[in-house]
Amino acid sequence: MITEFTPFSFETATPESVGIDSEAIAAFEARLRAEKLGHQGYMIYRRGKLAASAIASPYRFTDRRHVYSISKSYTSTAVGIAVDEGLISVEDSVISFFPELLPGKVSENLAAMKIKHLLTMNTGHQEDTLGRVATREPGWAKRFLSLPVENAPGTHFAYNSTATYMLSAIITKVTGMRMVDYLRTRLFNPLGIDGVTWEESPDGISDGGWGIHVSPEDMLKLGVLYLNRGVWNGQRIISEEWVKAATSYQSDNSANRDADWHQGYGYQFWRCRHDSFRADGAFGQYIIVSPDKELVTVIISETGRMQAVLDAYWDTIYASLRSEPLPPRTVECDVLPRPYLELPEKLCRPVEPVEYRVSENRLGLSKLSIRSEGEALILRLGSAYERSVELICGSGRWVYNRFQHCPVMTTGFLGPLSVGVFAEIAASWGGEADSSKLLIRLQFVSTPHGFMFELDPDRRVLSVTTTLDHIASPVELDLI
Repeated sequence: MITEFTPFSFETATPESVGIDSEAIAAFEARLRAEKLGHQGYMIYRRGKLAASAIASPYRFTDRRHVYSISKSYTSTAVGIAVDEGLISVEDSVISFFPELLPGKVSENLAAMKIKHLLTMNTGHQEDTLGRVATREPGWAKRFLSLPVENAPGTHFAYNSTATYMLSAIITKVTGMRMVDYLRTRLFNPLGIDGVTWEESPDGISDGGWGIHVSPEDMLKLGVLYLNRGVWNGQRIISEEWVKAATSYQSDNSANRDADWHQGYGYQFWRCRHDSFRADGAFGQYIIVSPDKELVTVIISETGRMQAVLDAYWDTIYASLRSEPLPPRTVECDVLPRPYLELPEKLCRPVEPVEYRVSENRLGLSKLSIRSEGEALILRLGSAYERSVELICGSGRWVYNRFQHCPVMTTGFLGPLSVGVFAEIAASWGGEADSSKLLIRLQFVSTPHGFMFELDPDRRVLSVTTTLDHIASPVELDLI
């Protein structure tokens, strides 16, 4: 079995020794590749041991990446700890924390909204309020409180990321700390999780519903904490009562279509099939916990077909589970994830330095230049806002480029690309010997996302493709 070994915090074991069939893991991988689900890595933990783990280049287990709405489950944990400390109750009204931000007339439904309604996505709003609240201007909590609440809280499920933001705002209100700092001594440090960053609103409040950057192992640690009912290495981190409430059926989401999205919702955790629950992030980030199987699985991906990833998991790895150890394997199975975009073919011919002015485009690019330095290609990208970034691209290999934020390429196909405090971009280049085209691949390793540039100097056309939707967006180039 091929596994990338890293000095993890967990004791390791073979899959068969804990009742998992390695061939099922290989079948899971093969299915994800066949269905082109953008799989990037996994970690499988059972019965106290890490049984299998693999990650696709250029990602590394140490990379802290934006895991989108898995952030919500960390927020739930912060709320649970605050409840355990007696700072708040799930029965507290939301408006009681923000008297200075209330509208002139408080509606009956707004007055009835409680912390538990924020936790269960049952605030009473007809639909997600994210687009109306989370703007570039401060005042997110005030805007949330000013919106109409169309339904009585507790009667209508609507997945609502800014409801989770309000939980973060409440934690800051009662502790005087950003939620990421509140969790540092209470959760992150005890679990050996370091280097966590959490994006925040213009008001200086952790985003709550999104924006946390953690590693795959950090994700696994949260799952193991909940598998062990709030205990980590013998230390009680969060009460068993909270773990049970957070991961139980609290809210009816049966109007959702996909099988694992209408099993019920807890306190910022999704219920799913097979009496399991999960933390869940956009584009296929998962922490799946199956208590009766003593199993936690982390999956990282980049796909819009999230149910398909879970279907593959249930049909292969989960279906292979046995209560007793399986016979040791004598033949290794290839279960190492493959990068969805393979490295460009190494190109030996020299590249002439050239600079282009780029026509108007949705990536916000204004200029592009290339030049050679040995085998490396130096790519310089300029934005319409007079900012630029220079990237070293490896020939037939990845080169990692690290920046404090990234001044270009963080808007466009995917909307704002949340790269966190630091943007790390793995870059490679190549082409075909009988073609003038150059291929440049950029992978934002602090996210699941990447781009492929196909530069045709003869036609003076640049085609940019995202690794998510694989749709080329030709951009006309004017040679300076």
